[in-house]
Amino acid sequence: MNEKGRARLRAMPYIKGNKKRVIALIVSLSMFVILSYFVSIVIGSTQEPFYQAIADPLHDMSMVCPVIEVGEYETIEEWNNIVIPAMKEQTAKIEKVEGVTGTIIYRNGWVHMKSIIGQTTIPCYLVDDISEINKLLNYKQAKLVEGRMPKEPGEILIDEKLWNNQGEEVLRGMSDNYKIVGRVESDIYIATGLALPNENDINVLVFHPDDGTDYAQKIRDAGIDLFYSNNYESAYKGIYEDVGSLEDVEKLIQICTGVLLAVCLLVVLSLHIMDRHEEWCLMNSIGFTQMEIYGMALRELLFCFLTALVLGAGLSVLGGFLFENLICSPMGISVGLMRSSAITIVAGVFVAIYGCCQIPLFVNIRRVCTVDMIE
Repeated sequence: MNEKGRARLRAMPYIKGNKKRVIALIVSLSMFVILSYFVSIVIGSTQEPFYQAIADPLHDMSMVCPVIEVGEYETIEEWNNIVIPAMKEQTAKIEKVEGVTGTIIYRNGWVHMKSIIGQTTIPCYLVDDISEINKLLNYKQAKLVEGRMPKEPGEILIDEKLWNNQGEEVLRGMSDNYKIVGRVESDIYIATGLALPNENDINVLVFHPDDGTDYAQKIRDAGIDLFYSNNYESAYKGIYEDVGSLEDVEKLIQICTGVLLAVCLLVVLSLHIMDRHEEWCLMNSIGFTQMEIYGMALRELLFCFLTALVLGAGLSVLGGFLFENLICSPMGISVGLMRSSAITIVAGVFVAIYGCCQIPLFVNIRRVCTVDMIE
């Protein structure tokens, strides 16, 4: 009862008596939530594996290539005889830089991986001695789970995620003389092995704490010239330049979908309001004010919006869980199920649509009159 001694207008009687119309509205809104979530998760599963494979391993290590004066040479063997001793000399200097905990001289190879849409290449650390492989595996806390350790040049270890992702095809960008002899389990996408004699892209892997310090700059400050360097920040920036525009595509799709949904709902709501004009006039005739009728209509809408939000969120989480476990995991990739961008856009669109719905509702409520005044 309200202060005037009559029953308060409630939203539930109309909702229970018009289930088909209410369900149609809830389903429409829920589908927008689900669509927004899946646009976000598909785009996420396209780009997030690249960050995980290329940038994340560099939180606690950096790739650098010291400047080496090679001079004249005629064969790769001569080049190696000049460069390797000079690289070892530079590496000894790098290990003295404050914060550096270890180094590995490696030859750079590239292995393939793919996401839901698209593919990339990631480094394969090719070394000359099995002790260097063990050093890298221990540093990254990787353990052998199948096969054996490399013994001969051309033998490769890869992470299980890479194997699930590409199988033998992971090596298709490398020499046919390379082969996979074992698989490891680790938190990163790791590929390493013993280099063939003709590999000549020599670099240094620098181990250091994950403290946000630019160790490449510290190495330069120590007087060591670098031809090339790559760390977490530069790797992340490189990936973003390649695939970051997908975030704009995601927003554009969701905003366009939200606008179309808003227009459709406004048309449906306008027809719905026109159908209820005589009902509201009857309520006005028995003593309910325009504002009381308006409040009841708002609560009806709010119920539909909140129900759609809960239903859509629940189905999205379930669908995301199935997507992760049935599609992503078998491919050796993962994607975050909590999609903050989708949540932000859905919340914004829902508020905007709910606000826009006030326009036809308020206009028609102002036309509500007593039954004897209906034309």
